[in-house]
Amino acid sequence: MYLMKKLTLILIAIPLLTLWGCKKEPKKGNGNASFKTTYNIDGAALMTDTFAYLSEAGYEYKITRVEYFLSGFRLKHEDGNIYMSEKVLYINAFKPETNTFTFKDIPSGKYTEIAFYFGIDSAHNISRSLDANIDMANMSWPDQMGGGYHFMKFEGVFKNNDKEEGFAMHLGNNKNLIDIHLNHSFEINIDNTSSLTLSMNLNEWFKNPEVYDFVTDGSYSMNKPPAMQKLKKNGADIFQVK
Repeated sequence: MYLMKKLTLILIAIPLLTLWGCKKEPKKGNGNASFKTTYNIDGAALMTDTFAYLSEAGYEYKITRVEYFLSGFRLKHEDGNIYMSEKVLYINAFKPETNTFTFKDIPSGKYTEIAFYFGIDSAHNISRSLDANIDMANMSWPDQMGGGYHFMKFEGVFKNNDKEEGFAMHLGNNKNLIDIHLNHSFEINIDNTSSLTLSMNLNEWFKNPEVYDFVTDGSYSMNKPPAMQKLKKNGADIFQVK
């Protein structure tokens, strides 16, 4: 009788130990990430047609146009896997509908880095390859200068000894593509959308690591390789993520 009771207790204990010893597998599934782009000039709000800003070289300026492309988004999971998107995003700072975008069906989990190109990656930077609409037509880069699209049109007016002069920071050509990497921890949860903000400091185009001077470097950067190279270098840290 004692032996029977002992065997019964052992048999009961085995499944309990099995349950306790099993590691519960995390749920697997996909979620979404929604991005919003916002703008500031060294902390000041973006306004159009107002001499409210001072460049690193000492010029007062106002902003009339900010249009650009983002592409090649990569989200790095903590396990090393990378979610990639082939979306090419046209963004106009003064058109709110273009300043939000969403990536869907992202594997859930913790992510540690957001990377993307400022501009259009070479696989897509081909003349007339994007949607045939007025915005895309206006962003085209002349075929005789390499073709494809403008990566950016950042335009306005600056004061040169109290004389008002226009500036146009235009960036294009594959060699001027900017590869941006932002270390930022966030989570993608199953069947949910995580919200993130990309904040662009427009004054960074004119400083760090090099000071851009409208007079000596050129108030129009298009077809001026040294000017575009300065913009490329300065563009690496224009964004912060929240």
